[in-house]
Amino acid sequence: MEHFGVKLVNRGKSFILTRDEFALISTKPSLPYFESLAEMEAYADEQGSAYSESWCAEYRELCLKNFDLNMEYFSKLDKTAFVAALSSFLSKYKQFAEVTSLNDFSGVEGFYIMVLDEYKQVYIGKTEDIKKRIMQHWSNTKPFDRTLFPMYAWNKSTFSVDFFRALDTTRIYAWKKKMSDGIEADLIRSFPAQFCTNRIGGDITNALQAIGTINKRQF
Repeated sequence: MEHFGVKLVNRGKSFILTRDEFALISTKPSLPYFESLAEMEAYADEQGSAYSESWCAEYRELCLKNFDLNMEYFSKLDKTAFVAALSSFLSKYKQFAEVTSLNDFSGVEGFYIMVLDEYKQVYIGKTEDIKKRIMQHWSNTKPFDRTLFPMYAWNKSTFSVDFFRALDTTRIYAWKKKMSDGIEADLIRSFPAQFCTNRIGGDITNALQAIGTINKRQF
């Protein structure tokens, strides 16, 4: 199957977002050791080298609650307002061109917008290789313990773009440009937050900046 001119490889997962494949359990931590998690008996050993199966099962239940809240949230968004917001954004930033084939953007530096029309969401990013980065989004699997951001924020965590699959992206726009600080942040701020699935603001260089720009959902 081809999508935006590139061949999609089936690795045993759907090409669209599904609840069954959401937040699949992994006992391998991707986050540093947290004393608070140890006190909750989240780890299988004193070193925190693995999560316990019981903690994983409980945490996945929270992740699935967040999934359901996000699906309800998306369903209530106004389609006309979303289309108008995207149109206004593209009118303001005329440098963005619609992408028909990602092969035209192999090795191309710049900014990109992934449009997920069914969910009335966009993702705005910057990269040194637009084709490669978008294909990474399509194939990435967010680590289990990073499903919620912040951790345990099941009732306000924004969906990561990496939860969506290739066919969920219905339109792509790209701006061929040398990456500059400040532009990504301006682009994200220019798009209504309710229609933007960026978890944090742009041009982030440290954890404090990330925390200060968290896009929290109002469920």
